[in-house]
Amino acid sequence: ELIDATYFSCSSGQTEDSVALWGQDVPYLRSVESTGEEDAPRYIDRIRHTPENFKLLTGISGEGSVGCWFGPVTYTDGGSVDTITICGMTFSGKELRGILGLRSTMFTVSVSDGMIVLETKGFGHRVGMSQYGAQAMAEEGSSYQEILEHYYSGALLTDQNG
Repeated sequence: ELIDATYFSCSSGQTEDSVALWGQDVPYLRSVESTGEEDAPRYIDRIRHTPENFKLLTGISGEGSVGCWFGPVTYTDGGSVDTITICGMTFSGKELRGILGLRSTMFTVSVSDGMIVLETKGFGHRVGMSQYGAQAMAEEGSSYQEILEHYYSGALLTDQNG
């Protein structure tokens, strides 16, 4: 049976489990290390929002000091934001990625000069094969078989002709 060979641009040094992002446990889509991506053009991104725009996009009440809006954060095994509480409302990392147009679910939030700053690492959903991680492995001498077996751990690579 063929696998769903999902891929994305670059992770952040670690890919994500399918269950953490999509709620479906796929045995060959597990979190794995993905090194050599630091030079990818979209590895780190910063987005700044005014508090007013942030409230408009997220639907939060935004009472009190902006720095006090942000509460507990939980993380997935792959390092993504699983949930974050903002002004008493809980958002999934996936939900905020969509609402705010973030490049990935691996992000941090800070307040600087009255602006809300979101810094993301990686670009894409981070499930399956990282294109920049695969390129780094190839440049280090890994074969395509080794690359596929690394990113789709547990999947059996076979020859259709044999």
